[in-house]
Parts: sequence; structure tokens; C-alpha cells
Amino acid sequence: MKYITLLIGLLVAGCTTIPVKELTAEEKEVVGGYQSKYNGNTLKYIFKENGRGEWFLDGKKEQEFKWKIINGEIHAEDDDIYIYRINDDLSITYIGIIRDGKRDDSIKFADITFKKIK
Repeated sequence: MKYITLLIGLLVAGCTTIPVKELTAEEKEVVGGYQSKYNGNTLKYIFKENGRGEWFLDGKKEQEFKWKIINGEIHAEDDDIYIYRINDDLSITYIGIIRDGKRDDSIKFADITFKKIK
């Protein structure tokens, strides 16, 4: 009987749901796909509702990342944190990187703008 009670308890605990964080209006606007051309390559970002994202180079998935909005900027994090400005037309522009805790807005390929595609 003790094992049945334990089993029922585990089943009930496994059926509980974890509340999903409600997206802010700003985050909802960011969710979707973005694309740009750079040096003859097609760059594409997908920002998902769950705070995850994917980066593609010429149609090939290169990397996954986590993202969030901090002080009105998108921070996309893998090993480093890539920073994007959200433009009035809902495009995004790469403006800098945070590496080893230090922000650098002088990256040579900064100012690449990605148009929202979906």
C-alpha cells in the first residue's frame, strides 16, 4: 500500500504545470524571423517565444542561443552576448557584443540591419 501511495504522489506531482512567463509587448514584437545579407552571405535569426533562438548562415543552422530584452535592447547569448537595437520599423540592428563581462560597441561588422521576415 505504501508503494501505491508513493506512485500516486509521483504521478500527481508529474502532472503539475509550470507557469509560462507572459511575454511583454516589446518581446512579442521581437518574436519571429529576421534576415540580412552580409558579404554575399544570407544571415537569419529566429527569436522564439520561449526565450530561445536559432542563427542560420546561408540556410544552415549554425547555433542556438537564449535571448531577452534588457534596457530596450535584445541580448542574444551563447558564449558571448550579442546586442541588437530594435528599430521603429521592427527591424533589428547589431550594435555590439559583451565578452568577458565587457561591452564593446566598436565591432567592425556592427550596424548590420536584419529585416523582419515573419
